[in-house]
Amino acid sequence: MNLDLLLSKIGISQNFVQDFTLLLVIVGITVAFAFLVGRHRLVQMLISTYIALALLFAFPEKYLNNYSYELVFFFIALIILTIFSKKIFGIYISSSEFMWRIFVVSFLEVILLLSIVFTITPKKIALGYISPNAYDYLVSSEFHFLWLFIPLLFVYLIRKRLN
Repeated sequence: MNLDLLLSKIGISQNFVQDFTLLLVIVGITVAFAFLVGRHRLVQMLISTYIALALLFAFPEKYLNNYSYELVFFFIALIILTIFSKKIFGIYISSSEFMWRIFVVSFLEVILLLSIVFTITPKKIALGYISPNAYDYLVSSEFHFLWLFIPLLFVYLIRKRLN
């Protein structure tokens, strides 16, 4: 039986199913990200993400003529910067009693990374993985700017309250 036909008979659109699945994946990645990266590296990785993105845009285009090269370059730069960022950035989210902060920063970083990945990936390929609505929320210029700005604002606000 065709799943799309069954869902349409029930009244559930395919876009809703894709959006809901994406939300579940994001929540799962957020939890894994929070536990794997940890509070000591979370802010360091956020700053490394911005630096890796800046390096990607500054790198000569003739060497990165394919989106897959851009993604590989971005993630290699992110990993290298995150590994060496402990010596550069001594910032972390303090106090284990504020576990919600770790999950919020993790969530914002996951959304930021997804926004960057789907901005680099051609639209036709990206729409094979996410719905058009989710694509617009991640890639449109207004939302892409918000996904770049909100993590910094959140980290600034929680650091200000702690001090």
